[in-house]
Amino acid sequence: MDPKKSIPNPKRKRNNEELLINKKVKNSNVENVPSTSINSKNNVTSGIINKKATTKTRKIPFNNIVNDTKRFTALPVPKKIIPRPSGKANVKASGKSVNYGRTVTKSCPIKPLKLVTKSMTEKNRSRAGILESKQRLQLVTKSMTERSRSRAGILESKMQLAKSRREMIEIKKRNEAIRSRISKIRDDLVRVENEHETLFKSIEQMKKQTATYNEEMKKLNEHCDVANEESNKLSEIILESRKGLELRNNKIIEKRLLYEYQLKQIQEIYAGLKAEENTRKDLHNQNLDLMGNIRVMCRVRPYTDKEKEIEQVSLECFDDKHTIQVSTKRLRLWQMQIEKSTYEFDHVFNTSADQKEVYLELSPLVQSAIDGYNVCIFAYGQTGSGKTYTMEGNVNSPEKKGVIPRSIDEIFDKIEETNKLGWNFEVYVQYIEIYNETIQDLLIDEDKDRKKSCKDRKKSFKEDRKKSFKESKDLCKIVYNEDTRMTIIENAERLKISKKKDMEILIGKASNRRSKSSTNSNSVSSRSHGVFILHLEGENPLEKMSSRGSLSLVDLAGSENIDKSGSVGDQMTEAQSINKSLFYLRYVIQQIKDKSNHVNYRDSVLTSLLKYSLGGTAKVCMLVNVSPSTDSTNETKKSLSFGQDARKAHVGTAMRNGCA
Repeated sequence: MDPKKSIPNPKRKRNNEELLINKKVKNSNVENVPSTSINSKNNVTSGIINKKATTKTRKIPFNNIVNDTKRFTALPVPKKIIPRPSGKANVKASGKSVNYGRTVTKSCPIKPLKLVTKSMTEKNRSRAGILESKQRLQLVTKSMTERSRSRAGILESKMQLAKSRREMIEIKKRNEAIRSRISKIRDDLVRVENEHETLFKSIEQMKKQTATYNEEMKKLNEHCDVANEESNKLSEIILESRKGLELRNNKIIEKRLLYEYQLKQIQEIYAGLKAEENTRKDLHNQNLDLMGNIRVMCRVRPYTDKEKEIEQVSLECFDDKHTIQVSTKRLRLWQMQIEKSTYEFDHVFNTSADQKEVYLELSPLVQSAIDGYNVCIFAYGQTGSGKTYTMEGNVNSPEKKGVIPRSIDEIFDKIEETNKLGWNFEVYVQYIEIYNETIQDLLIDEDKDRKKSCKDRKKSFKEDRKKSFKESKDLCKIVYNEDTRMTIIENAERLKISKKKDMEILIGKASNRRSKSSTNSNSVSSRSHGVFILHLEGENPLEKMSSRGSLSLVDLAGSENIDKSGSVGDQMTEAQSINKSLFYLRYVIQQIKDKSNHVNYRDSVLTSLLKYSLGGTAKVCMLVNVSPSTDSTNETKKSLSFGQDARKAHVGTAMRNGCA
């Protein structure tokens, strides 16, 4: 019999099942099970277990098995049993081992029945132990899987707990954010509610306004309808007016052509007017030069009521208006004889001549001042002969205005006329008085008054009247400009005047400030020489011309007989000073008449002031005022004689100031 061919044995089949179970236990990856519990020396199946199982078993994951060696109980290992094949055994007599399939056995002699039964019982016990160990192993694996499952569940629950905690933290953060948003939403809600209330109120107001607007719209619609009707009417009127406008435009074009033609004529006339104006100036100045630089006129004062009652006539003015005759009674050879003296002047004004007639003769000189010449007009005569009336008159009465206010009116009228020719004039005024050989400013401001009040200034004037000219000359000084040959009064106010009314106010104030007193010869006698100076500065930028003229209007104090006037004290001093200054004036004119090499103008303040007026660069007019009274015959003859001598004096040719 071939030993490789084994006889099927049920015991061997059972051993193969046990090997399969052990293989399953081995493949369960239980590392903590001790090897001694299974691989015992007495266990015959140890070699069988180490062999590979032919059947495939299910693998249990290692992570699901809990390593617990303490709780693991070792399975009882049965004693080594050598199975005996059923049927006939092929045993060699040599006693060597025989291979029965996969089970290795040793050849032995046949034992008795007791031993067989004993071995069978032991084998049954080992089988029962194996079954019990299988059951225990199943329980252990079951508990191990349950524990691993529970631990996996715990881990999973822990992970879920951590995840839930993280979610809780996120939820808390979200809740906080939601709460903050809720608070903001509440604030926004409050704000929106407030805005809603305000909007609701504004809506109500708007409703009211819309109601009012609707009413106004109705009214406006009505007005609009009316306006539309009116606009329709106006459109018709406009159409008609356009037709008329076209006609007017045609007329305007015709007038424009006519205007251009007339403008050319006006320009030609304007050019001719300029030429005639220049010719007029030349002829006017030539005429005055032919008359003499010093023109002398005589005016006889009208009779007073007292003089009319006496009916004494001592003066006679001829019709030629150039001659005056003075009749005086003299006792010769015990007989009363009438002596007549005749005087000739450039013009003689009789007692019936008014202020206007006098000024008409002086008006050409005012025109010369506007043309750029220095002009001087002074009134000379005894006290009470009407000098102040002739020069100033009554400013408030148009008929009684004197030379000063009338010359102002003419100057401003001429300036307006010259403005049309391109001239621009500026007028400056100075008004002084020469009192006791001192210069006093009459235009000084009452508030300033050279840092004095008006009362203090009058008081200082009275104190200065007792001083000589050299002691008081520091008040106002006379300075000569040799280039322009004009006299400048330093420390005297020089005011710019642009209106006639302002000038009249200044003249009234200055006249009230002049030194006046009452004498036997005159109730109101001027005790000083009044000098009114107008500076006329003009420019013509179109023609590039300029003009610098001046007009000096002098009201001399009256010469008087001290014994006859009854002057005493200060009045005597004033009379002596007046007579002295008039004497030097007559003396200077006599030197000019005699053509003296040296004319002494510095003997008095009056002659110093009139240096350039009497020295040949100005046009001078002397107005001799006389009284018709027989009591003043001697003084009248002296005045007329002085005027006749002055008329014979030739001072030279006047010079124009400015550029032509």
